[in-house]
Amino acid sequence: MKGFILWCAVALATTAFVGVATAQKSVPSAGLTEVEVRTVQATQAPPIYRVDLRGDFQPAQDPDPYIYLQTMFARWNDAGAYGFSFFSFSGGRIIGDDVVLLGGAPDPGTGYSTTTPVASASEITFALLTVDGVGGTLGLQIDIHPWNGLFGSAAAPSIGSAAFTLNIPPAPTPPGFAIILITVPVQNLALPKAFWVVFTPDLSQSTINLANVGLLIANGTPGNVSMLPGRGYFRVATPSTAFTEVTGGSVFAGLPQGSFYMAIRGKHNFVGTIDLAALSARAKPSDPLAFEFDDDPQGDPDEGIEEGLRRNLVDVEVVNDSGTIPFTSRFTTYLDENGRFSLPVTNAIASITIRRWDNGLKVTFNRPAGGWSTDVFNPTTATAQMIFGDVNGDGAINDTDLLAVLFGFGNSEQ
Repeated sequence: MKGFILWCAVALATTAFVGVATAQKSVPSAGLTEVEVRTVQATQAPPIYRVDLRGDFQPAQDPDPYIYLQTMFARWNDAGAYGFSFFSFSGGRIIGDDVVLLGGAPDPGTGYSTTTPVASASEITFALLTVDGVGGTLGLQIDIHPWNGLFGSAAAPSIGSAAFTLNIPPAPTPPGFAIILITVPVQNLALPKAFWVVFTPDLSQSTINLANVGLLIANGTPGNVSMLPGRGYFRVATPSTAFTEVTGGSVFAGLPQGSFYMAIRGKHNFVGTIDLAALSARAKPSDPLAFEFDDDPQGDPDEGIEEGLRRNLVDVEVVNDSGTIPFTSRFTTYLDENGRFSLPVTNAIASITIRRWDNGLKVTFNRPAGGWSTDVFNPTTATAQMIFGDVNGDGAINDTDLLAVLFGFGNSEQ
């Protein structure tokens, strides 16, 4: 794979995400400031290291689909140097990013519920960028803090925490920096609609210069898998100011613009799978975390973004029949590399239709006779097969495709 290095030299002590109570951390005080965001210019494609903290044993089943994707950023391009921005852990400062998922309803005057789950999470992937030519260890803790989504309101105590130590390799010259993708297990954590993901460096476990390593900043495009706008802010606090205690909670000291490169796998109360087994590998969806880095093992590596968007993006139509006149809502989402997606639905939703961008073909998932599941840990699941003219995805419609259509004649999406 272009630009990817399997990096296994990781010293870690991982505490899985479990229910723990820690100091409250919350949304920032009023005011918007730019705080030491650093941008590096790529003179060649940077090396990408993958770190998987889930351990050697991998479950046999497919991973959960994505429920949150904030992964767009300035990319390397052969036509010229692109900039990559990051926010460092300089001075041991604590950094947080807010997440707002699909689903859930606001409580009048109080924002979103901090206790009602709209999804469950199984893993979080985030990206570090290092410009340190020496390297060293980085101790890091991640916490999940429920939040009601209201500006200026305090977040609830942590409901999940993980701590680990990473060996950060020296950044090669050129290009003078490297990107590290880190996947952390979450163990089916119930997530409310809005929450904070807070990164706290452990000074006692860190030998690297913290000013030279930090979180990769996305460019503020998709904020979740519906491709709604990202919230556009992350937050920062330093040990010198910490989280200033105030009535009702505590606040961050700074409010820089941007969102971090971060993805969360998990489940809403419906998980759909589109059966694309008949397609050749080049026509199947790929992992959005791969094509973001122009990594396209099935085709021209320099066309990874275009190929990935063509294969992964789908339009969604949901029909609501709760009133006297049914109506349809439309938005866009991603398929993951296994053709899976997850959405929150209520029993007002009669059907969900998924339509591929590259050819307009569609499949429909209808409301079960007993209604949709309300359990994010045991969602309604369904699989539907999408029938293509170019059935095997080899780029041509020929006798092989005609035979497949002949044997499938009479079948429909209903």
